[in-house]
Amino acid sequence: MVHKWWKSYTNWFVKYSNFKAVNNKKGLEYFRDKLFISILLLTFFIGGIAYFPSGYVAITRGELFVLYIDTLAILALVAIVFINKIGFNTKKTIFSYTLFILSFGLLLHLGFKGNGSILLYTTTSLITLYKGRKEGLNWVIVTVVLYLILLAGYYFNLFYFPFYDDYDFDVLAVVTVNNVLFNFILVFSISFLIKQLHNALVKENKLQKELVIKHNKAVLARQKAESSDKLKSAFLANISHEIGTPMYGILGSADFLKELHKNNKESQEYLQLIEENGNKLLGIIEDIVNISKVESGLMTLNNSTFNINSVINNTFNSVTAMAKEKGIQIINNNLISSNEALVHTDKEKLTTVLKHLINNAIKYTEQGTITLKCYYKNFNTIEFSIKDTGIGIPKDKFNAIFKAFYQVDTDQKNALHGAGIGLAIAKAYTEMLGGKMSLENNQENGATFKFTINAQV
Repeated sequence: MVHKWWKSYTNWFVKYSNFKAVNNKKGLEYFRDKLFISILLLTFFIGGIAYFPSGYVAITRGELFVLYIDTLAILALVAIVFINKIGFNTKKTIFSYTLFILSFGLLLHLGFKGNGSILLYTTTSLITLYKGRKEGLNWVIVTVVLYLILLAGYYFNLFYFPFYDDYDFDVLAVVTVNNVLFNFILVFSISFLIKQLHNALVKENKLQKELVIKHNKAVLARQKAESSDKLKSAFLANISHEIGTPMYGILGSADFLKELHKNNKESQEYLQLIEENGNKLLGIIEDIVNISKVESGLMTLNNSTFNINSVINNTFNSVTAMAKEKGIQIINNNLISSNEALVHTDKEKLTTVLKHLINNAIKYTEQGTITLKCYYKNFNTIEFSIKDTGIGIPKDKFNAIFKAFYQVDTDQKNALHGAGIGLAIAKAYTEMLGGKMSLENNQENGATFKFTINAQV
């Protein structure tokens, strides 16, 4: 509440005094001018409150000099605050002289037991705050000169002040020297503090500007990325449609020709070749679209409740014929019981992961066996493993094979079949299903892929 009141008070004075219109300074000088406004208003406010009890005490004790000098100081403050014709720098000068005369006058009248010496500290400190170290030191030097005059007057009996009676000359000299030293310490300390504070504010302002620039760049980059993702999504959907539509036409025509030339063995072979390679091309296009969606964050989950054993069996049956063609024995070792077969996850993505891993095993296995094993690893985690007796994978390639369009060994003839993105999709889908994928080489030959999924996503 007080902070809001003081802020509105200072804002009123800034507007009233036309400070912004007449002040063209920048940096530390501008900071000091704003600081002077706060010091002036605070001094005026507190001084106005303190004037009345101080004046009352001065009258009751017969200290009329204190009343006169306090009154002059208050009148000077009123003039500085409310007379706009007085220039800003002139206001600073009048304020400085007013405080100095008040403090030194009280010192001469009341001595070091009064508040004059404390006001001298305050005066040099405030002058250092709003006018800088050089000006603060100048006023300390003026104080030194006046102290020397006081000591000379005491020592040579040139003039008399009542507080002389309270001290021997040696004690008075020590007190004045201490006061001067404390004044010097205050001036240097305050000037150092103001400089460091200003440097910190400048640095903070610079950092804030840099943060604003970086923030704007980040917003712009995000907007560009979002726009790019939309364009990418539109492009992928369009290219999928543009390639897929004629390909479906080709496959449909091939199917029609197969029926038309069903008695021509040679035609059937060529048409079968068209059909197989057309389906492979459609699969590659689908994989490219899917991996692009994964990398751009556009791929989403479509969870449902289904029987996982049915998915495993259907996937196993769909690849059995391919394995038999190569003379490979494929084994389904499903350990998931029927009463725990219902799961809630993305059926399509799980099917895709299984197909990619089993097809990959068939591709790189010339003879032997491929074993699919699946079981509950814990209450909510199902683990799958696909073990083959194929060519195996060099250990230094374990991480690389999960990168899109990467193939382990392009010298191996089977590596040239496919786009090299099946494992990248399988790993990405596994992570979307809440699991992890790992790879290890078998002790004898071949490799084993393992992955897990959350049964209830």
